[in-house]
Amino acid sequence: KQWYQRRVRGDFLTSTNIHYEHLDSEGAMSGFQNGVNACHGLRNRALDYLTNKYSNSSGVILFANLDRTYSSALFEKIRNVEKIGIWKTVFAKEQFTCEPLKFVLPIPKYALNLGSVGFSTNLLQANLRFPLDISDTEGISLFIERFMKEPRDLRVMSCHDQLVWYTPIF
Repeated sequence: KQWYQRRVRGDFLTSTNIHYEHLDSEGAMSGFQNGVNACHGLRNRALDYLTNKYSNSSGVILFANLDRTYSSALFEKIRNVEKIGIWKTVFAKEQFTCEPLKFVLPIPKYALNLGSVGFSTNLLQANLRFPLDISDTEGISLFIERFMKEPRDLRVMSCHDQLVWYTPIF
């Protein structure tokens, strides 16, 4: 089954005509384990890998999760991410309105679903990492706060297109 899932994922990414690097966390534990967000640990390992291999390249970093379904249109839109791009994730509790940009949840400051954010590879030069003791939403918010120098660095890529769906598998 895992072999088939990897093949389908690879076929899909190849069909987008976009150069990509897919890092798989097969066999790794996820969620909180003994007070540590194991997913953030995996994301930090991915950031280390990308920093070592692509620190001077241009591209977009997307932290994709198993419980999200991604439209191929998203991979076309994220080509335009200059620093931080956001879009809505259907069925996620973390949402925002576009005009004016306002986040539905009161905390954290940038309450976004992990599937709703793409970062420019310039992030790699900032050497940011996820703290291991906070939630995914808090981690993304902290990343945005640390990486964003001015409000225009955060760009809404789409407010109405359905590009990502939260599809719980647990």
